[in-house]
Amino acid sequence: MKKAIILMNMGGASNLDEIEIFMRNMFNDHRIIGAPPFVRRPLADFITTSRLEEVKENYRQLGGGSPLLAITRRVQEKLQERIEDAIVEVIMRYTPPFAMEVLKRLKEEGVEKLYLIPMYPQFSTTTTASSIEDIRASARAMGYHPTIVSLLHYHDFKPWLEAVEERIVEALGDTDPKSLTMVFSAHGLPKRVVKKGDPYQKQVEEEVALHTKRLKAKGVEFSQVHLAYQSKVGPLAWLTPSLERMLEEIKNRRVLIYPISFTIDNSETLFELDIEYREEAEKLGFEYYKVCRCPNDSESFIRVLELLYRRMG
Repeated sequence: MKKAIILMNMGGASNLDEIEIFMRNMFNDHRIIGAPPFVRRPLADFITTSRLEEVKENYRQLGGGSPLLAITRRVQEKLQERIEDAIVEVIMRYTPPFAMEVLKRLKEEGVEKLYLIPMYPQFSTTTTASSIEDIRASARAMGYHPTIVSLLHYHDFKPWLEAVEERIVEALGDTDPKSLTMVFSAHGLPKRVVKKGDPYQKQVEEEVALHTKRLKAKGVEFSQVHLAYQSKVGPLAWLTPSLERMLEEIKNRRVLIYPISFTIDNSETLFELDIEYREEAEKLGFEYYKVCRCPNDSESFIRVLELLYRRMG
């Protein structure tokens, strides 16, 4: 039986021309804006049109595009070197490569079983569920009926925890962790999504607790450890505390930030955390502000993906 591993992510604009595509697709996703289509479409158009130039300027500060796809391609290549019994593919939700084009190719190649692995360690209906739903719908639309095995989360998987902690220790270098406040920054989510039963917040909190305990056991003990949320958009009530508020409350003005929602660096980690919030920290008089890199294409993360695939059977 021919098999394929699909690495799923939301996508990121690799160039300025893809920004509008990304925004329109994201805000038209019913998992993101739960209004009926006749309300959602004009709302998506309005949000995209009103924010497009601002977002383009943000991407210009990143050199004109997000590195998300380029790094994910490196992950794909390195994982393929380790996997002999399956094809490794990448599908993005809001930017190319889209599900339809990848699945069309896999159908033509006679692939009969798909293993879906999210590039988000915690499960949310707005990320993992949206991607799985999109892939299943695309397969049905083209009359492609492979067996589909979906991984939902791995926030508590020990090799994953190790890959994250490796990045934290790497970022620390020779700095004494006791002189720093550690903040795990998670991508925000509207509270109403959590109230409907989305497990994302619970899984983020579980992972933060695991890292704190494991790092302490390794002799890496921070002055304080906190969880905060970033990337709030719109007027709805989102998960708190916000990272902005958290920075205001850190008394020692020395912080190390880990972007806990992401496996691959993107505009939220490289622009929002490392540029926008750095500017806020400098205004607040921080003497130390550092953002850890995501696991990206590290050997530790490639091993995580291989082990997850093997466990999926």
